[in-house]
Amino acid sequence: MSNTIVVGSDGSPASKAAADWAARRAHRYGSDMRLVFTVPDATDPGLACRSRAGFEAAAHTLDEERARLAALFPGLTIHTTIKHGEPVAVLGGLSHEAGMVVVGSDKPADAHGEGFGAVGPQLVTRSACTVAIIPVLETARTGVVVGVDGSPEADLALQVASGEAEMDGQTLTVVHALTHTGPGTPGKPRDGQVMPGALEAGEEVLAAAVAAIAARRPRLEVHRVLDTRHTPAQALASAAGGSGLLVVGSRGGESVRHMRPGAIGSVVLARIGCPLLVTTGPGTSGNA
Repeated sequence: MSNTIVVGSDGSPASKAAADWAARRAHRYGSDMRLVFTVPDATDPGLACRSRAGFEAAAHTLDEERARLAALFPGLTIHTTIKHGEPVAVLGGLSHEAGMVVVGSDKPADAHGEGFGAVGPQLVTRSACTVAIIPVLETARTGVVVGVDGSPEADLALQVASGEAEMDGQTLTVVHALTHTGPGTPGKPRDGQVMPGALEAGEEVLAAAVAAIAARRPRLEVHRVLDTRHTPAQALASAAGGSGLLVVGSRGGESVRHMRPGAIGSVVLARIGCPLLVTTGPGTSGNA
């Protein structure tokens, strides 16, 4: 798999924020960067002129964005690609040959569900590599937050998050939400009781996570949060309120992989203002 960072680009403030974040990362790690603009697939001959105009506009947008980023990050290798199709399908396809796919998160979906605000939550269920969903950041934020549940996928997220925190000299907050007997209501505390033994099991999950970090990164400052009132997504949103990065695994118990895309958007993305990394698979590598 390539270490190229693929970025969904459409000229919007959200996609520019995603491109800036991706460019800083690519420059830091010596990765290539690919800006991808998707245009509707016009198979109807009557739409041919419209399709050509859209392609030309996309090419102009990508040229401007590449020039802007090249000025900010001299020496960064930036490729551009225009693809016909839907953003989720296009970016999901490119994820098989990428190290990370990055999209912006503050652009609302249109009537057809398009726009990168809608693409991010859907992309996490389609991508073969780590997905980064980046908001337009208005203030500086610090700290890295990661959700753990004891699964191999969450262990990968923990490794990635601890590597990110150590690299940037940040603290790491490890979050685990308890299992309840009754369902919660989005945006409100859970109305059920904690499952018997859940408190002890939750403490064990956190202890194991902290021990794993200490063994690999003994100088990293780690905080732990055992959330007894919220769903996993709500607990992460609460813990990540002022952080600089939130990391979650894509196939862990009650992970974003198992949420409907709409639930991800309304519960997680709409309630945090920091970049979100969604790691993929139970691998054992460190940084994404």
